[in-house]
Amino acid sequence: MKDYVEENEQCFCPPLWRQRRLFILDTLRQFQVQSVLDYGCGEASVLSFLISSSESDGIKKMAGIDICSQILEEAIEACLPWPSDYKQKRMHPLEIDIYKGSVGVPDDRLKAYEAIVCSEVIEHLYEEDLKPFFEVTLGFYRPRVLIVTTPNCEYNVNFPDLQYGTEKAIFRHDDHKFEWTRRQFQNWCLEGATKYDYEMKLHGIGLLNNKQNSLENGHCTQACIFIRRDKDRINTESAGERHELLKHIEFPYYDEPPKSEEEILQEIYSFIEVLCKADYYAHTERNRCQPKKSEDTFDLDATVDWNTFDIKEKEYLFITKDVHEDNKQQPSFTITPLEIPILHIWDISRIRQLCKTIERLKELLAINQDTVIYTIDEDRLIVNKAYEVTED
Repeated sequence: MKDYVEENEQCFCPPLWRQRRLFILDTLRQFQVQSVLDYGCGEASVLSFLISSSESDGIKKMAGIDICSQILEEAIEACLPWPSDYKQKRMHPLEIDIYKGSVGVPDDRLKAYEAIVCSEVIEHLYEEDLKPFFEVTLGFYRPRVLIVTTPNCEYNVNFPDLQYGTEKAIFRHDDHKFEWTRRQFQNWCLEGATKYDYEMKLHGIGLLNNKQNSLENGHCTQACIFIRRDKDRINTESAGERHELLKHIEFPYYDEPPKSEEEILQEIYSFIEVLCKADYYAHTERNRCQPKKSEDTFDLDATVDWNTFDIKEKEYLFITKDVHEDNKQQPSFTITPLEIPILHIWDISRIRQLCKTIERLKELLAINQDTVIYTIDEDRLIVNKAYEVTED
């Protein structure tokens, strides 16, 4: 079954589903949460979206729960590590648990999550299943943050096929049990927030491309962020383990013993050499087809994935370049001085693993300046050393 509005993606830019997920991601970043529970996760569209950003945002633990076994098989598949996750290990651990169970039933294992996300779920619930929603989420789990999104039925007036406001009006999705107005949603949210001592903030997501300034009917999606007022209040009640854990997933991450400052610097110096040589070959290749520019600029080899580049395999850079006969007079040393943005160095996965933060990288570069090799100018590295290149 498809959602009528979601099928009209060309009407929204970015697509409505992406705007919702970005709203969720921005909210999680705002509260700097490290653990997230996707409540009614479906095929894990939200969880899988959060996986890639979790590395930089500090999310270390996620879980999803849904009732449909078939959909949960898709969720598990969507959350499994890719081959690249084993080659390019994360800097921090990430665990994901997928549970089968009803969102109306509490489980002790889900109490420790800082944030709960319930995106486009409540409208699929019958009244008897929706009734205990706040009792379980805000009352039993008591997360720091709860994010709920649901359709705003007032916005359906913009979609003629839905016949909003008539006796023949239909919902956006065949499985929707209801679609609320903004007032209905606000009243429902206020009831839960008041009862369980949460602050609430209402938001709107998604406007049609040709109606960016038309807000009389609100936004296509309405959202509410519930924020716990009492930061220290924790529910000690126990409900047992009532859901079925289908899959526990652990992503590989960098866990080598800490290296000394000298060892880290040696690897940094090696990558500086690699970047200088890559720049040299990029200039050589470019100059075959066009005159030399009056000013040299740093130019990485576009054929190399610097995010996953392995320093141990660097030699291939220097022996596989085919230099034409006309270029025999090219210098056999890299260009000096050469400016390299420090961000380019930070983009290398191995550097991030070793230094952990870009501030630490800058600190190591600053306190160990060797003017023979480089100097630092704000956020740029000025490389003074000329490295010999091989043109076999």
